[in-house]
Amino acid sequence: MIILGSVGFHDTMNRLKIGELLPHQNGTMLIIPFARTFEAEAAKKEKNGAAMLDFKEENIFVFDRAKAEELMSRDYDYIVVLGGNTFKLLHEVREYHLDSFIKAQAANGAVYLGFSAGACLACPDVGYVQDFDENPYITDGNYTALGLMEQYVLCHSDIRDPGDIQKCRAYLGDGPELMTIKEHELVVLA
Repeated sequence: MIILGSVGFHDTMNRLKIGELLPHQNGTMLIIPFARTFEAEAAKKEKNGAAMLDFKEENIFVFDRAKAEELMSRDYDYIVVLGGNTFKLLHEVREYHLDSFIKAQAANGAVYLGFSAGACLACPDVGYVQDFDENPYITDGNYTALGLMEQYVLCHSDIRDPGDIQKCRAYLGDGPELMTIKEHELVVLA
């Protein structure tokens, strides 16, 4: 299952919606906050939000670069990828080989929860958001993302400029589906 949104657990409305979608809250969770400027603070807010849904705090792990090997030696029921700068996220995910790790976890049944940049990361590539995020050069022009789905998403659609969809379409062409996600909306893919 893939759950995508513009905001995550820290947002009350989305937290309640996520709680209704998840079959149980007793599994292990890995939070990846790389896209954020203040990673630790963002991860703490999301961890607290997940705990409000009765996930056990001791089963919620935040990716720590110093403990990468240890954290990647586990299996997770939930992989949560936070928002922020999409290109910083892609760069860091590749640097720590989390791209193959996340794909393997999802293939083994982990629920992928992607919020904003984390939602974009689930798409085939992230080049279509280069007009919205800084530092697209950090990926050396390789925008290949996780490819957990064939569609593309544009988050925060209710607070964006109407021309943003056309910018995405110009990059993507007519072929792939472009789903818009409002601020307090979730998209669920099986």
